[in-house]
Amino acid sequence: MFDYFSKEKSDFLGKKDKSKKGCVDEGIKEIIIAINSKKGYYTTSSCAGRIVLLERLSGRKNESNWLFSSHNKIKFNEIKNHLKNQIKNEIWLKQEPLILHVRCSGLKSAKKLLDISRKIFRRAGIISLSEKKIVVEIIGSERIDAIIADKNFIADENYLKNLVKYTNRNFEENKRKSEKFLKIIRSNL
Repeated sequence: MFDYFSKEKSDFLGKKDKSKKGCVDEGIKEIIIAINSKKGYYTTSSCAGRIVLLERLSGRKNESNWLFSSHNKIKFNEIKNHLKNQIKNEIWLKQEPLILHVRCSGLKSAKKLLDISRKIFRRAGIISLSEKKIVVEIIGSERIDAIIADKNFIADENYLKNLVKYTNRNFEENKRKSEKFLKIIRSNL
């Protein structure tokens, strides 16, 4: 079983990045390297956490225009500038936490990763469990999803300033937890 896993890991990590961005987020790169350097693990997808402004064209996730995206804290004017044009659809400000999918060589390795992850992140669990495939998902809990405009309203400036403040606070907390997680992975995984 482990020889199969090692080959699968080598093949997967040798492939081109298929994400929309085309590369690993800078803020999660060290975590990816640390996990992928361990014998019984490799990452299959990841996001360090981000702040996005989306125009929803429908209720479906993949039917949105990305107006703005950042893997760093944001400024109020970065959001306000996107609200100057005529608004035809819902505009959402989203602050998303770290998300990580890790393929594990077996239940024992998955349990070890879950035990480590749950010291920092409340949301960690096995999302795929079969004889040959075990995947652990780790998600931070700091998240904001807020509608800030549609064709009938635009959130007032005071609300938007506070929303940006809390979004940045959550982003920093996500970053702090990610750094703590990296230290634990390096020493305990």
